[in-house]
Amino acid sequence: MKTTGVVRRIDDLGRIVIPKDIRKSLRIRDGESLEFFVDKETISLKKFSTSADLSEIAQSLLDSIYTTINKSIFVTDRDKFVAGSGKLKKDFCGFNISTRLEEYLFQTENLVKSSSLSKELVDNKNIDMECKYILSPILSEGETIGLVLMIIEESKSFTDEDEHIVQIIANFLSKYLED
Repeated sequence: MKTTGVVRRIDDLGRIVIPKDIRKSLRIRDGESLEFFVDKETISLKKFSTSADLSEIAQSLLDSIYTTINKSIFVTDRDKFVAGSGKLKKDFCGFNISTRLEEYLFQTENLVKSSSLSKELVDNKNIDMECKYILSPILSEGETIGLVLMIIEESKSFTDEDEHIVQIIANFLSKYLED
């Protein structure tokens, strides 16, 4: 664990302020939950995320679907790609989502279609492939907690079934996380 050199006082209500640069670098947004860890005299904070649950169930679901439809599908939480299928899996999974995808997190519309360079989907990673994607938000209690994306090459087209598959995955994961 490295020191930041920042020292903060605890106010009379037991609160501390996490500096803006730290919140920004760790992508901690207003209203997000933090988890506390204690080890002897050390208190550690970590962004609380349901992505461990999300990642495991999403990966199983995507693996099953991929064996049938053979298309690249990805699941994100609010920060990174947590599950994926297809040939781009190693290029996306575990990497942060781009600011472009981050913007979609604040929209709760059911389906968005777009086309783009795939490097605009993954933060700080240069994947130079023209692609199209469909995405659908994963909602929990009215809040977007992640996205489901299906990505295809620019020269191909989506079908109505592709749109339905993305919506079904997002709805399934939403229901799973709420239960």
